[in-house]
Amino acid sequence: MYRLIAAHLVALAVALPAMAHAATTLVVNAFLPPQHIFNVEVMRPWAEDVERVTQGRVKIVFPPTSIGSPQQQWDVVRKRIVDGAYIFNGLIQNKASLVQLAHLPLGSSSAEGMSVALWRTYEKYFEQAGEYRDVHLLALVVFPAGEIYSLKRPVTSLQAIHGVKYWALPGVASTLMDRGGAGVVATPAAKMSELVAGGTVDGFVGIPEMDAARFNVVRYARYETTVPGGITAPSFSLFVNRQVWASISPADRAAITTLSGEAFARRMAVIDASNALARKEAVANGLKLISPSPDFVDALRALALPMDAQWIARADQLHVDGAAALAYYRNEAKQEAR
Repeated sequence: MYRLIAAHLVALAVALPAMAHAATTLVVNAFLPPQHIFNVEVMRPWAEDVERVTQGRVKIVFPPTSIGSPQQQWDVVRKRIVDGAYIFNGLIQNKASLVQLAHLPLGSSSAEGMSVALWRTYEKYFEQAGEYRDVHLLALVVFPAGEIYSLKRPVTSLQAIHGVKYWALPGVASTLMDRGGAGVVATPAAKMSELVAGGTVDGFVGIPEMDAARFNVVRYARYETTVPGGITAPSFSLFVNRQVWASISPADRAAITTLSGEAFARRMAVIDASNALARKEAVANGLKLISPSPDFVDALRALALPMDAQWIARADQLHVDGAAALAYYRNEAKQEAR
């Protein structure tokens, strides 16, 4: 692993010769593709704003290729192979179990609303638990919730998914569908396209329209069941090495902090806009949106309740009022949705 990372670092040194001109240059890894909307419309503008508010004393640069795999982002920051990174929180359940509440079924709103709510919930309930003590947390974000897509017939009841083969995002989505009696194929999203295009599955679950378009599978879907609160929503953490953060002057740390937390969460409005556009285009190309019946929603909620209870129990073990935190998060997400 580290031999490959070393090769990437050599490439970084060659590609970024201007790094030394800033008083402090932070190398922040971005494992998503360079042209992903999160990098283009959220991370890069944030980096520009960091340089602006610190009057050039702190500069953020991104490696031309990812340093380490998605799973390695926590460690490459902790060991200071890079100065900062973002990571999918589903990959750090053993380190940051509390923020997993954002992934629970039927509790989603807009990406901006959920991101703001998650940060507020972290500050109010989670920070005291010290799950991010190995790094310095700058922001938490949540992407749009995933839905149920069908290639053949509309999904209007729990019976409609029973015995039907679906690709599902590993984790909450795959667990929920499995409990509903579906035949689940759970793989990384990168392998979804061949399963859908090849007819191996009859539908896919757990990704928003923007990702269904990006992975080129939305064109195979005839129906999308838009479950209130969504099936699951992926959340991410943005963080830097603690020693690196401490090396920045107090004034510049304060300036960067004004761009972090809730302020950073507000940047996710651009992701909501992108997802809305992807949905509009999919509908224009023939995708039919299906509203589930109250009975179907109740059935899904019954399947989801054990997941809620499991998360609450884990939070209680960490001396966090899990029930109160979950209720607070969902209420804030709903209130902040636009």
